[in-house]
Amino acid sequence: MQKGSILLKQKCANQIACKLRTLHELSGLYIHIPFCKSACTYCNFHFTTGSRYRDSFIQHIIREYELQSHAWQEPWDTVYLGGGTPSILPESQIELLFRHIAQKNGLVPGAEVTIEANPEDIQPQKIQAWLAMGINRVSLGVQSLSDTELTAMNRVHRAEDSLKSLALLNATGFPSVNIDLIYGSQWLSDTDWEHTLKWAFDSGADHISAYALTAETNTKLFKDISKGTLPPISEEKQAKHFEMLHEMAAKSQWDFYEISNLSKPGYRAKHNSNYWKNKPYLGLGPSAHSYDGQFTRRWNIADNKQYVESIEQGLLNFEEEILNESQLFNEFLLTNLRTVEGVSLSLAAKLQPNWLDKSQHTIAELSNKHFLLQEEGFIKLTMQGKLLSDYVTRELML
Repeated sequence: MQKGSILLKQKCANQIACKLRTLHELSGLYIHIPFCKSACTYCNFHFTTGSRYRDSFIQHIIREYELQSHAWQEPWDTVYLGGGTPSILPESQIELLFRHIAQKNGLVPGAEVTIEANPEDIQPQKIQAWLAMGINRVSLGVQSLSDTELTAMNRVHRAEDSLKSLALLNATGFPSVNIDLIYGSQWLSDTDWEHTLKWAFDSGADHISAYALTAETNTKLFKDISKGTLPPISEEKQAKHFEMLHEMAAKSQWDFYEISNLSKPGYRAKHNSNYWKNKPYLGLGPSAHSYDGQFTRRWNIADNKQYVESIEQGLLNFEEEILNESQLFNEFLLTNLRTVEGVSLSLAAKLQPNWLDKSQHTIAELSNKHFLLQEEGFIKLTMQGKLLSDYVTRELML
């Protein structure tokens, strides 16, 4: 682990990264707010339900920003406040952060600025304050409209809170709203999932992020399944719920542009899309990740106390990885296969000239199994392939 180093923009020293780089090197800013009211049973992100450091946390984020600022000098294309639960913070703290961002880098015209929020936090004064700061997108952690499931997941809100919060966001004319949903759990029936989707597509939101429930190590969900307190997650149910999502998206004429993300036409999430396009981004806060757009990935210490103490000493506490060309190419495959456009075979051949010749047999086998579709110089995941995307991707990697 290195301490006290600062991520510097360098000349493009990696051939694949150079070829992947876009002409306009706009950057994204991610800010991790690690505070939550309760611990969701499935969550493996870095968070705390304690309040230590909460009142001064934004000041530490700003100090880290100062330590990083000389390496990131252009206006931000996107800003994303994630967590944790950023909406738990008072408006005054978030306003202080955005005032500092405006003074240091500013935003490009039309920048996408997102805050993650839980339904119980949506209040008229918060909405108006966020709008005044320039926040133009809310990612709302609905997860489910089943109160039974919400209770089992230890969520604070209930279905009624989600309905009210969306109605309030719509009434205030909030520019863009994403709904986070989880499917395939032990508590979610097919009927409940259909009900949730019908509401989501008609709610006024313009984007949905839908994820299959996973039992990540060290979560309560994982421990309960391991002890036999809960039954294992059903892959068959998850596959059915994913197919239902696809069917209803098609009927609603939404753009299912990535395995877990769909939107009304013209409302793709810019921040996450930039990750898939190999654009550089800076992460602030404990556990936040950064990427220089070339070959260096970095992640801050996932410990609030160590993070704060390091920042107070004027140090950055992080680990980093230098990616080689094979790793960069594998990331190219991974991210592009997840999208509706798929992998460009001509670009893949430019990045790794020998890959296509070596992979022709594998591509043919995966196509024969109806996991891949070859179309106009691209390979794309079929519906069956999306259900087995990890397997298909591994088969194609170097």
